[in-house]
Amino acid sequence: MPGFLPSSRGSFILDFIVVAMAAVIPILLSSLWLVKVRKNLKFHKTIQIALGLILGVAIVAFELDMRINGWRHLAEPSPYYETYVFPALIIHLCFAIPALVLWSYTIYAGLRHRIEIHVNKARIRHRKLGLASAYAMLGTTVTGWIFYYLAFIASA
Repeated sequence: MPGFLPSSRGSFILDFIVVAMAAVIPILLSSLWLVKVRKNLKFHKTIQIALGLILGVAIVAFELDMRINGWRHLAEPSPYYETYVFPALIIHLCFAIPALVLWSYTIYAGLRHRIEIHVNKARIRHRKLGLASAYAMLGTTVTGWIFYYLAFIASA
């Protein structure tokens, strides 16, 4: 299915994820603000679980789209296809894969250790993992947008 962003050669799923990541980062940051400043652990937990589930579904849809429809034929018209597209993809994956693992583990550990009840090593570790996850997610978003531009927007 063709995408909906103007001047994009990307598929609908690619366009959707590019737009969705523009919303995910502010939501993620507001969730961190809620827990850090407002001490609202319950809402932070709800937001993180919801984001995790939504992004999980988006990742599955994205991977299915890439496996079924591919992406290279959409990127070939880019003037950067032979030069920057694949290095940009590799850099993006260097953020995306650790972000997925870190964020998944951070949510799992937060639920497993019931960190909202106890101030202990698990809570301190959760805080550090959460910060690393947030930076990894920001890196994933920025590198994803760069890759998207190089592969699906840029034209000669």
